[in-house]
Amino acid sequence: MNKQIVVVSLIALALCGIIGQVANATFARVSKITGASGEGDFYGTATDGQDVYYVSTDPNPYKLVKYSGATNERVGAASMTGITSVNGGVTYCNGNVYAGDWGSNPAKIAKVATSTMTLVGSLLSLTAGEYYVYALETDGSTFLYVALYSNHIVKVKLSDFTRVGVVALASGENYPYALSIDSMYLYVALDQSSGNPELTRIILSSFKEDTSVTFESGEDDPYTVLADSTSSVSTYVYVGLDVSPGIIVKVSVSTWARVSAVTVNSADSINDMTFDTARGMIYAVTDSNPFAVVQVKVSDLSTVTTLVGDLEETSAYYIRRVGDNSVFVGTDVSPATSVKYYIDGPPPAAPNATAPLSVGAAESKIVVAVLIALISVVFVMA
Repeated sequence: MNKQIVVVSLIALALCGIIGQVANATFARVSKITGASGEGDFYGTATDGQDVYYVSTDPNPYKLVKYSGATNERVGAASMTGITSVNGGVTYCNGNVYAGDWGSNPAKIAKVATSTMTLVGSLLSLTAGEYYVYALETDGSTFLYVALYSNHIVKVKLSDFTRVGVVALASGENYPYALSIDSMYLYVALDQSSGNPELTRIILSSFKEDTSVTFESGEDDPYTVLADSTSSVSTYVYVGLDVSPGIIVKVSVSTWARVSAVTVNSADSINDMTFDTARGMIYAVTDSNPFAVVQVKVSDLSTVTTLVGDLEETSAYYIRRVGDNSVFVGTDVSPATSVKYYIDGPPPAAPNATAPLSVGAAESKIVVAVLIALISVVFVMA
């Protein structure tokens, strides 16, 4: 009898703890930090998983500005002399942030050490005819991939920062706006100069282009692409479209075919997206005035929550998940701001033995119902 009561009591306590965690699971804006004087137009973002790095494109020379993932405070900056324009081509790997130049022919790439916030060596200059960096992506260890306006995908060896290969996209495939990667493929979102946009893929092992998937009429301007795995072959790839209202196109990797497309409720054009794979969510930042961050459920691409920025936050282009509980958005205004959101509530506070348990009305009803059911079980077992 006593053992039965103890077991049931422990179950009740565990359930109450679970309910409390669910009640605290929130998507909320928590802070905005205005950048230093002269640091405006954050047009490019990267993260090392702990902190976030923005490219300030106003004024010249461009800067890479570092903000703390924990406090959202500005903690350093590096001037990127020789980089004259950035169009979103920024990524992180192995203690360095890489930023590609949009305003030079041939294109140039800067390497900045995040530990010291200084440029590492000279800028990498690609070959003549390889110009205007749209996007950068890495495999996490060995290679950097560069998507260029000249319709080339260039492969760079990270260990010595040298160009080692190139894929010229198929005839008619233009404007490789965005990249994503998994263990087998590099995915390239293309905004065609004629015909409908496409998603193509490059086989990493051979560094050759595979086949392409064509989108439907009206599905234009693929500004962002997300593969749902980095450690293995993805199941699906998601493409965010800069149309109004925004659309997310879902593509099956195994069949390499367009599966569906969903209009994101209450959202304007989609500029960028980031995954929260642990919770099955995509977070998209919109090209609206003010900008908005939209929480989308991966299972059916339905909108869960939309958080609209402040009135003066007239533009934002890039979003990154930092750590397990946060996403960051840098605004394209001057001076720029770094905006932090919790995606699963704030980090749990230390237990307070004297404070009463606090839950919402709905959660209270659940707790009462569970406890009544458990008490009934005790009596039956008695």
